[in-house]
Amino acid sequence: MSWHWLIEWQTPYEFHGHEIKRVIAEEKTQYQSVMLVEFTRFGKGLIIDGKVQSTIYDEHVYHESLVHPIGISLDPSPKSVLILGGGEGATLREALKYNSVEKAVMVDLDEKVIEFAKNELKEWHMGSFDDNRTELIIGDGLDYIKKTNQKFDLVILDLTDPLKGSTSYKLYTKEFYEDLKKVMNKRGGIVTQATSPSFSLEVYSAIYTTLKQVFSKVSASYTYIASFDGLWGFVYASDDADPSSLSKAEIENRIKSRINSPLRWYDSDTHISLFSLPKNIRKSVAENTRISTEADPIYVPA
Repeated sequence: MSWHWLIEWQTPYEFHGHEIKRVIAEEKTQYQSVMLVEFTRFGKGLIIDGKVQSTIYDEHVYHESLVHPIGISLDPSPKSVLILGGGEGATLREALKYNSVEKAVMVDLDEKVIEFAKNELKEWHMGSFDDNRTELIIGDGLDYIKKTNQKFDLVILDLTDPLKGSTSYKLYTKEFYEDLKKVMNKRGGIVTQATSPSFSLEVYSAIYTTLKQVFSKVSASYTYIASFDGLWGFVYASDDADPSSLSKAEIENRIKSRINSPLRWYDSDTHISLFSLPKNIRKSVAENTRISTEADPIYVPA
């Protein structure tokens, strides 16, 4: 029997085809097109504007890799968290696993996507939107950073890729990171999703180099995410904490003492593997001189 297919372009000259068994829900918002589908291989999956955002099969790989390396590296453990993006609620879910967290502010542009997530993505958010520590703000992350007078220990950038023709590229620039630093506590840290070393290694490396202009301690990690059809990157930055320097014993200790819910992917062995970049990626990161600015921003190829 023939099903529908999602053709997802990774670069202008290559794509990945995902077989879809059924469309569960659809929403067309002011900003984007949202679909919840059942993939033949990956089960339930979220698609926004033709791009797979996450699937039930491996969303935990992405979200645990995003949140926990920087989360456990901060000393003291974070009390206040700011999330920009993260519409599914899964990033929020992971941040709220820290015993120390007293407040988690999540800022997302699209109210309809949040409502969609609340209703359709319960396996992702697991009730995190209803946690009494959560403050949900519908608004533009860039605008929020410029106007807020709150300070945060941990800032998580779970953003869409920097695409030409959209405003997302502004959240990957030196100017934005400088503004972000102003809303962080001195011993705080940030993490950003950093696109794919498989399909946009130059962009991944440029995000690292750009953050190095603003923070003294910057580290890069990567992992394979099957539903993204390739490697995915993350970059962490702080003036105090360096997740790549933690020992296995420190990681195990902090997971045990700080995190109050089970983790499916992340542990001390996973942490060390995340930062074990292969030679070609290390070379690209080390030799890159490209800095993303508002006047000369970086973009992913597709």
